[in-house]
Formats: sequence, C-alpha cells, structure tokens
Amino acid sequence: MNIARKDSFINTAFIFIIIIFAGQATKFTRAIQSWDHISGLAFIIIATFIFATYNKVVIKRKIIKLIFFYFIYFILVSYQFAEFHPRFFAIYLCCFFITYVLIEALQYRFFLIFEKILVQFCKISIGFWILLVLAPSFLYQLFESVSFLTTATELVDSNIIIYTLNAESMVEQFTFKIGNLRIIRNAGFSWEPGGFAVLINLGIVINMIRYRFRIKNNKNIRILLLALITTFSTTGYGILMILALFYFYNIKIKYKGLLVPVFIALGVYLLTLPFMLNKVIETSDTKNINAEIKSSILYGGHKTPQRINSFIIDFQDFKNNPILGYGGHLDERWTSKLGANISTISGIGKVFAVFGLVGVIFFFTLLYKSSKLFSLHFKFKGWIFPFLLILFISISYSLIFHPLFMCFWMHALFMPRIKPIIYSSLSRHELVK
Repeated sequence: MNIARKDSFINTAFIFIIIIFAGQATKFTRAIQSWDHISGLAFIIIATFIFATYNKVVIKRKIIKLIFFYFIYFILVSYQFAEFHPRFFAIYLCCFFITYVLIEALQYRFFLIFEKILVQFCKISIGFWILLVLAPSFLYQLFESVSFLTTATELVDSNIIIYTLNAESMVEQFTFKIGNLRIIRNAGFSWEPGGFAVLINLGIVINMIRYRFRIKNNKNIRILLLALITTFSTTGYGILMILALFYFYNIKIKYKGLLVPVFIALGVYLLTLPFMLNKVIETSDTKNINAEIKSSILYGGHKTPQRINSFIIDFQDFKNNPILGYGGHLDERWTSKLGANISTISGIGKVFAVFGLVGVIFFFTLLYKSSKLFSLHFKFKGWIFPFLLILFISISYSLIFHPLFMCFWMHALFMPRIKPIIYSSLSRHELVK
C-alpha cells in the first residue's frame, strides 16, 4: 500500500459522506441507525454501492461468516422473545456491510483520509464558531434562511451539513461559563459539541501516528486541538488526557520523567473545569434516574439520561437478559415495562443490554485485536491507548455502532494480513502528504 498516493474523488467523497453521517445532526444523516428517513437511507446505500463498485469490492468469506453468525444470533433472540424485528436485523446488517466495504476497499488508508477530511471540517467549524461568538443573532438568522434538512433532535436548531447551530432554548447546556464569561460551545457539524469532540479525538490519534508524534511543522494537530478546545466537552477533554499520555509514551526525549509533573498538573487543572468532574458527579445520581422515569410515566415525554445513568439503566437490562440481550425487542427494556419512554446514550451500555454476553465478547475481542493490529501496522508503542480511546467514547456515546467508529474497532476482522508500514523507508514529505 502506497500511503503517499493521491485519493480519487469517489473515495474522498464517500468518506466525506460517512463523516457527515457520523455527525447525526439531521434525520437524513441518522438514517443508517434509525431508518426513519427513507431518502437518507437510500442515499447512503446507493453511495456505498457506487463506492464498492468503483473499488471492485468483492464479497469474501469473512463478511459472509459474520452475517451468518449474526443471523443465527437474530434467530435465537427472536425465538427467546417469540417475535421478529427484521428492521433491527437490517440496521446492523447495513452497518456491518458498510464497515466491510470501507476496510476492504481502502484498508488502513481509510484512517489517513478520514484525518485529512476532518482537519478541513475543523477549519470550517472554527470559522463559524468565531462568527457565532461575535455575532450569534446574525448567524442564527442566516442558518434559518438556508437550512433545509430536518434536525434530528430538539438539541439542534439548524444544520447546513458542514456546521450545526444548537437550540437557543438550551443555551445553558451549550454555553461554557467561568464567572461572568460565557462562550457558546462549538458543535461543528455534529448534533452537539461532545459528538464533534470525539470525532476530533479520533483525528488527533491518526495525526499523531501519521506524523510520528511530531508537533513541529504539524499545523494539522494545532487545528485539531484548537477545534477540540472550542467544544468545551467533558468527554473530549477527558480523552485528550489519555492522548497526552499516548504522546508522552511514544516520544523520544531525554529526561522524560521531568514531564510527569507537568502532565499531572494539566490533568488536575482539566478536572477542575466546571464541565468536567463536577458535571459527571452532578449528573450521575440514581435519584436522577428515578426522577426521570417517574416524570416520563406520569407526564409522558421522552427522557435521555446522562452517560453514567444511561449505563446503569442498560446494565439492569443486561442483568435481565444476560446471554443474548433484548436485541430489537424494545418492549423488553425494564423502563418500557414500567411505562416510561427512556432512551439511553451509553455505547458500552448498549453492547451489554442489546446483545448480552454474546455482544460483549464480540466487541471486546475485536477491540483488543484491532488495537493490537493498529499498533503493529503503524509501528507505535502502546496498543492499549487506541483500546482506551474507543472504550471511553463508548461510555459516553452510542456512536460506536456507526460504520465510521466500527472501522476503528472491527478492522481486525476484515483487514488482510499485510506487512507494517516501514516509515524509515519513506521521506518526511511522503509520510505527511
């Protein structure tokens, strides 16, 4: 694989589409998971078919085996609850297939193209964010006049594909406050700042690997970090602390031990920010769970608990159906049986609750193998860091079931066994081109 080759328009355009769909700001871009928007679903299926045809992707035994075992699981969980949910089967079948096509066509080049495109999104987001901070009324009026896609949630006011404005009615949730200072958070093209932040974190990892952990003459890392800072995201900043350790672990300098106090001080400072540790503690209370369930039962309405509470709710569903999970049988959730309309957001919670031990073994086995393979291929130390990155993202968001994220933790299943890139044989220009 020549990592310095130029990318075709079709390959770049398809990954651009996959990234936009990972933002999930509109019903159109949430079509992969929800199937509620027929046009969006048809668009991504047709785009996948064109991409696969262009790259001459063939159906190999590894994807056939995955679909076969997934079908067996679907039959078993359907038998357990004596009811079929074909849309549940089709949603994950679609995600598996898109992931397979991406990896089969581009292999590790997918990650490099992803980082390059994301950098451009970050540039755009920084420009819009500056305008949002300086002239919010103007930008909201402008977006209202040009936005044409139906927003996915009440969190989104408007979206123009490449940038999102969160709802003005929820300004407190999307504002960073220190004393009298109030700064609107940057959501990029995603449905909210946290979703944008985790995508940036993935881009930072790829950038560090691509530049061999060099900061000098690496303007892309500065763009990514600046965009991440503007999100003021708890998850984003928390993962950044892990990535700082990843960087520290791989750099080659004398007296590395002297930097330990600096990283500790930085970590302590980040934890003291108002949207970090305090936010996690305040929103992670079983009383909040009971209150939201009671409110949904008595007054109706849809509730979405925060990340830790979401995992607690999902883990109760896991205990109720520990082997196969509840699959697509949403009525089997304990909150549904109580009459509450609760949607959880924990990705790892979904693994436990929806797929049970079968899904847990599948997820963690592939995450481990993919992380190991990633470190071997790109020749960096510390396979545990990509593992922790995906794990931390999965704690906060269910994005891990999107094809873009699945490429990060499932690629070991589809990747051919090829020799690692030997960076010493490449010039500096070829490596970062």
